[in-house]
Amino acid sequence: MAAQPEFIQKISGTILDSLEAGKIIAEVPPMLYALFRPSVQPYLISWFAVNPQEEIQKLKIPILIIQGTQDIQVGTKESELLHSAKPDASKILINGMNHILKSAGLEHSKNIATYNDPNIAIDSQLIIEIAHFVNSLQ
Repeated sequence: MAAQPEFIQKISGTILDSLEAGKIIAEVPPMLYALFRPSVQPYLISWFAVNPQEEIQKLKIPILIIQGTQDIQVGTKESELLHSAKPDASKILINGMNHILKSAGLEHSKNIATYNDPNIAIDSQLIIEIAHFVNSLQ
């Protein structure tokens, strides 16, 4: 939400605070309905109860953390937090890859355009990195 206007950030912050406290919001402003519609609120509440850093520490299996540098939904800091919680995990940062695993330009509108274009293949480096990780397990 940091890229949104201040008034949107403020309204979103109030909604997020309520959801984080486990409370459903009955009246969602129209401009935020797609993000916080009633059907998605229970899902968001359930995710707020989970701390990914705590959960990854519980795993006793090989772990691959992959993050794209052009992910506009989950920042690279999140992969750093996971890796710091589980230092023996493999962490790969793929330059130019976005949230839906496609190569995306630096321009926001071009990044968003990849979300609706099924003709754009997933990032080739992703395939290479996953294959390398899987092969290292043998």
